[in-house]
Amino acid sequence: MSLRTRLLVSYILIVAVFLLVIVFAAIVLLRGNPVQRRLLAQRLEVEASILALLSNRPIRAGTTPAEILDRLPQERDPSNTTRFLFVDGASGNVIVDDQNELTGRNLFELSGGRPTGLTLEGEFSLSGQPWLYAARPLQIGNRRGTLAVAAEPLVQTSLLRDPIFREMIDPILFATAIALGVALIAAIIVARSITRPIQHVAAAANAIAAGNLQHTAPVEGPSEVQELAANFNTMADRVRASQHSQRDFLANVSHELKTPLTSIRGFAQAIVDGAAGDAESIRKSASIIREEAERMARMVSELLDLSRIETGQMAMQHTPVRVGDVLRGCVERQLLRARSANIDLTIDVPGDLPQVQGDGDRLAQVFNNLIDNALKHTPAGGKVGVSARAMTGSSVARKGKPWPGGVDISVTDTGPGIPPEDLSRVFERFYQVDKSRARSAGGSLGLGLAIAKEIITAHGGSIHAESVTGLGTKLVVRLPPG
Repeated sequence: MSLRTRLLVSYILIVAVFLLVIVFAAIVLLRGNPVQRRLLAQRLEVEASILALLSNRPIRAGTTPAEILDRLPQERDPSNTTRFLFVDGASGNVIVDDQNELTGRNLFELSGGRPTGLTLEGEFSLSGQPWLYAARPLQIGNRRGTLAVAAEPLVQTSLLRDPIFREMIDPILFATAIALGVALIAAIIVARSITRPIQHVAAAANAIAAGNLQHTAPVEGPSEVQELAANFNTMADRVRASQHSQRDFLANVSHELKTPLTSIRGFAQAIVDGAAGDAESIRKSASIIREEAERMARMVSELLDLSRIETGQMAMQHTPVRVGDVLRGCVERQLLRARSANIDLTIDVPGDLPQVQGDGDRLAQVFNNLIDNALKHTPAGGKVGVSARAMTGSSVARKGKPWPGGVDISVTDTGPGIPPEDLSRVFERFYQVDKSRARSAGGSLGLGLAIAKEIITAHGGSIHAESVTGLGTKLVVRLPPG
């Protein structure tokens, strides 16, 4: 069953239930309402007046009350509970009852007292059930008589046998039919307004599943459906971005693997063919093969690290970390390399730097990578500086929201800098501003900064680059407090 059908059926059922409740409540209130008794009393008075008027001539002509009442059942609805009585006006005895139950009984006694005047209007009790009656004077022979019409109130009789209800049932059914018709039209309109936007989202999903990744869902309908369509379009954008990233990733991996594999195959073939005849040539060829193999191993290791971080398979520790100690250890490990390259590597970290919550080994991996990257892109005679400072909650904002404080770490260099058009892409996989220089400087594969960003993000922090072409680059890491 489709959603539209379900909505239509549910709306109709709800409306029908409410109508039944309303009708039932109206009937219950009607049966116990004094208005119903007054309406019944008025109807009895009218019937008594009409019947007395119609009976006067037959009575004067000698027709007995019993003969008059014998004719009545042929002229009235058999389901009607109204009963007709001829009563002796002086004694109150019932002369004739069309149902033979009250014949010979005293109506005054049944009503609990003697009425005044010639007309009887009130109620009497029969078998414990109350009856309303109305009567009109009628001369029966030489006796002063009364013709009475009696009926049970609605609360005491069958609903379908009550004449007032039978008069109301047709308007009630007519009004119910109109209400159901209007409800059906409204249900169709509402169901369509809800299901049509959902159908558009479903069509967009089918189009994307068929390979049309450019298809989007229109944002329309109720707010919840609009939110669904907007989220779907966001998801579709991410799918497109992911597919594009995947294509770029495969292309970059293929390219990066192709270069060292070509070198390994070429020098290995030279050794096999004897082209590297002397020992020195063989040693150089073997050294190149080893370097390219190590380069491939580093790339595979970095790819595995990046994949584990993105899929959540790399467990991050959450322990107090002294960032100052981590930074000092990273700088000490890079000092010898910096001196060999004639680069001035300095560190400026206060002793009271606050702790952060995180994984010390992974943070050391990030800082080692940033320092290594700075040394690779700094020429001889240049400078690389590592600094850190504590941040107060009001010292920096993140995405428009107050930052709760923490630690700010900067790694600066005096290298060639990064062009403005490349600055936003330095954290992408395999992205290199100067590919030829990066490779000659030690085989940078463009994964280090991508890994660093994933690790810092996993710590709840942020990382960004600032650079001026020709003056240098500054990489800034911000970590929340521990």
